Amino acid sequence: MSVCKICFGRAKLRKSFNLIVEFGYIIRRSLYNQPRNALLKRLIHRFWKYRIMVSEPPIITLEGLYPLLLLLLLSMVALTYHMIRIQFKEAVDFSLDWNLFLSWIPLLVAFMVDVSVKRFGKLPIWVGFWSVLWILFFPNAPYMITDLVHLSGDMRHDLTWHDMIMLFFYAEVSLFNGLVSVYWMHRCWQKNYTKTLGNILLAISFPLAGFGIYLGRMQRWNSWDLIHNPKSLLNAAWESLTDRTALVLSLEFGVLLSMLYLVLWALLRFRVRHIND
Repeated sequence: MSVCKICFGRAKLRKSFNLIVEFGYIIRRSLYNQPRNALLKRLIHRFWKYRIMVSEPPIITLEGLYPLLLLLLLSMVALTYHMIRIQFKEAVDFSLDWNLFLSWIPLLVAFMVDVSVKRFGKLPIWVGFWSVLWILFFPNAPYMITDLVHLSGDMRHDLTWHDMIMLFFYAEVSLFNGLVSVYWMHRCWQKNYTKTLGNILLAISFPLAGFGIYLGRMQRWNSWDLIHNPKSLLNAAWESLTDRTALVLSLEFGVLLSMLYLVLWALLRFRVRHIND
């Protein structure tokens, strides 16, 4: 009985589809038989040639663009806070905008690598090359946490609270940029290499970011110095390996970033489901 119902349903569906096709042909013939403009006929003839087909998946999907659009919105809010601050006749630190821009570089690199791996599969050499570039700019994202040291002044003053919220917003957006980029790179490492190697690269990246923060905050080096003055930067990095402050900051920032990333990873990946007995 159920088989008869299925067959009857398929026959009914096929009949409905044929009716729709015939109706389309009738409309087409009626439009051609009536005196119409030649341009209208050409348009109908052109659109009639289109067919629905299944193509390859797009390179960039809304799923990948959604985090970028959300982080872009947060960046615009941070810039709005800064624009409000500029309206007051006092000194404004424009390095915030530059540091925010630098935090977008590792995010865009990780996005490009993740999209490439999704589209073309395993690309170990490609991922390895961009991973080096990513780790060089990744410390710029959590670096803005250290800008909170600039907070000072009278807490009874409105501008002090505005500056506090503004600095926290910049640090928050930059940190989000960095953590999302780590998530994408971690996923690419696990897909292109083994999961063990991907986890090792993840664990190494956090203290390296802390060491980069030390070079930027304490030694006042910049990522662009790798191009302008690479020899002096490498010498300073080598000498800092024996610096107690550098080791402590690298370890503490590494622990902080790893804990924050663990929270992000758990929010994205953990699912609790009820299993019926």
